[in-house]
Amino acid sequence: MIYELKLTNNYPDSYWFQFKREEISITDLMQCEKIHLENPLIFTLNKKISEKRLLSYNIYSSDGPDFISPRLATLLENNEEFVKEVQLLDAVVIINGQSHYGFKVFNPLRSIPCIDTDKSESMPMLDSQPDGPRLFTKIVLRQDIIENFWMAKCEGSSCIVISDKLKQFCIENNIKDIVFE
Repeated sequence: MIYELKLTNNYPDSYWFQFKREEISITDLMQCEKIHLENPLIFTLNKKISEKRLLSYNIYSSDGPDFISPRLATLLENNEEFVKEVQLLDAVVIINGQSHYGFKVFNPLRSIPCIDTDKSESMPMLDSQPDGPRLFTKIVLRQDIIENFWMAKCEGSSCIVISDKLKQFCIENNIKDIVFE
């Protein structure tokens, strides 16, 4: 089976980070190609929150890409198979002016055709190109994927999908804030 990478439903809205778009854009992360950065990506949060509770999560949401904790990053960096398929980009998290290091952003280096276009809902991105790129309003994943992978981009979408291998890895390492749907 494959699953869309999603955060737990109890992820607080107050933990929504702002992504500083200087080095790369979301479009760069959709190319499935290695990215070379001179500086880490920067995410900021300027709200009164429990920093201890916030830092207990393993995956975080932003107005840009999602990013992961130093704990999960270390676990994944030590998995040779995973790092062949996914580049982990350095990120700095700034919470109320204090910098935290060791965070990473996923950059899957492969894409797979995993959207069930018959069951998904979409519309043309451009009215002038009805057969061109699609904007998906509801994505249903195919479950007949036989490729051996850990994480990939869904072809034609910004959606990241994970395999049973990564799901099992997360369960074995007590990563609880990723939902497997």
